[in-house]
Amino acid sequence: MNQNDPLLLFVYGTLKRGKKNHYALANAHYLNETCTSPDYLLVDLGPYSGMVEKPQQGFSVQGELFEIPYDLLAELDKIEDAPFLFNLEPITLADGSKAFAYLYKQSILGASILSEGVWPA
Repeated sequence: MNQNDPLLLFVYGTLKRGKKNHYALANAHYLNETCTSPDYLLVDLGPYSGMVEKPQQGFSVQGELFEIPYDLLAELDKIEDAPFLFNLEPITLADGSKAFAYLYKQSILGASILSEGVWPA
């Protein structure tokens, strides 16, 4: 990642427009609604959701794409409790393009899988 270039960030939970942590993206540029390739699972974790990579076993996750300044990552890492709960990782969108998203790093055992790829369900 070049620190001078903006970063494409895919959000699917509390960072989406109208959700409780969207304030953190006030300096970000909203691009569009989009979805991931069908290689991810979205799980309901109560007050928030988590996305995990499941190549060829997942679903498309619906979310929003933002262009963010690199220096916003430190604040977003705090909100997402990275790297303990979530980690910023490259993902593939439905059109084959790449973006970054916070993927959930803990066990999803017992969590409800949201097969429609939308949170809140």
